[in-house]
Amino acid sequence: MILSEAATVEEKGQIATKVVMINDVARAFFEAVATRTICVEIPEEAKDEEDEEEDNVAILMKSLYGTRDAAANFQKEIRGFMSRLGFETGKYNVSTFYHRSRKMMTMVHGDDFVTVCEREDAKWFKKALEERFEIKTKILGDGKDESQEETVLNRVVRRTSEGWECEADSRHAEIIVKAMKMEEANTVVTPGENDKEWKIQEEDVELPREQVTEYRALAARANYLAMDRVDIQYAVKEICRGMSKPTVGDRRKLKRLARYLAGRPRVVTEYQWQERTPEVWGFSDNDWAGCRKTSRSTSGGLLMKGTHFLKAWSSTQKSVTLSSAEAELVAAVKTAVEIIGVTQLAYDWGHTWKGHVYVDSSAALGIAHRKGNGRLRHVKVGMSWLQERTEEGELKLKKVSGENNPADVLTKNVVQEKLVKFTKMVGQRFLEGKAKKALDVAGWG
Repeated sequence: MILSEAATVEEKGQIATKVVMINDVARAFFEAVATRTICVEIPEEAKDEEDEEEDNVAILMKSLYGTRDAAANFQKEIRGFMSRLGFETGKYNVSTFYHRSRKMMTMVHGDDFVTVCEREDAKWFKKALEERFEIKTKILGDGKDESQEETVLNRVVRRTSEGWECEADSRHAEIIVKAMKMEEANTVVTPGENDKEWKIQEEDVELPREQVTEYRALAARANYLAMDRVDIQYAVKEICRGMSKPTVGDRRKLKRLARYLAGRPRVVTEYQWQERTPEVWGFSDNDWAGCRKTSRSTSGGLLMKGTHFLKAWSSTQKSVTLSSAEAELVAAVKTAVEIIGVTQLAYDWGHTWKGHVYVDSSAALGIAHRKGNGRLRHVKVGMSWLQERTEEGELKLKKVSGENNPADVLTKNVVQEKLVKFTKMVGQRFLEGKAKKALDVAGWG
């Protein structure tokens, strides 16, 4: 959302002037006052010669890394500091801040500040931070002494002549490929494949104990990487379903993913210049009873702000649905919930957005636009929540053809043609080589 704001102009043809500023606070937790009495042993180098035989302890005056409330204390310190500068703390997410008069959007993650604002406001905020903390500052833009490419939370962010870009942390892809020994293997063009009958038998054969830990570690890396890559989300979701008791079949899926990442290690999300729009679009889809083992469906969805990608997900539905209409309705409710969450965050950042949910099921649309369950008495009453939101005008439900619904790639293994098409529709593209600011994989697992 921060990069989307940086790439948004008020009128067509207007020149974008906003910058993205990254501030890293050194020894952040030590800046917060301790809120409870905690005694610690005095380090040897801090003891006096007279006290060598004494069993003295010290009472913490500031928060210390490793104590349970250190992060909460620092967050409290930040809220007070930002409030004195005129920032409002977000109600939806207390780690977001908005300066109404300067129209500055800021996110705080741990000890990192990420802000989008005008250049002069960035200088003002940088000076205020320097007076209170010891910081390292990077400003991304096209001005003098400004960078065009930096890392933010291990993602590579760059400014181009066409807008902004955010590249997923390719280090995780490299580690997965290396751990699965796929560096020299033949690559594949899709991250997953439909199970053959003989392969389904592998689902019940558990992995040896020595391979279980490695499987879980690599699955966790893939899960982190998938947040920024629509092309692998469904395949990674299926891999993570085997985290509790990994099987030979699960490892085969992980191996397939590694072969795919060997050929496509880098994906970048583009945020091209666009006019401000008050709508956020949510695309919803499902694969009814797609799991051959449990007969559960998969919900897939993604959020777009114009041409800007905001978020995507692929998740197995919690219960078995009795019809495709019911499964589509469950997926649409999930998308509606995500849209409302994003609109609340946008409101904290000074914007009022309207949500539109796009589904490719006429039956689900019919259920959402009427009152009550009718003959579908098995559908949970909670699904009527979507009817209420639609009737009150908080959300609008619309029809989209299945061929133009990018959420389809999040519900099943699709062929290469569809994978490339839908990935492109959400503004993501594949890259070769290695980013200039990418972290080195050497020394990692």
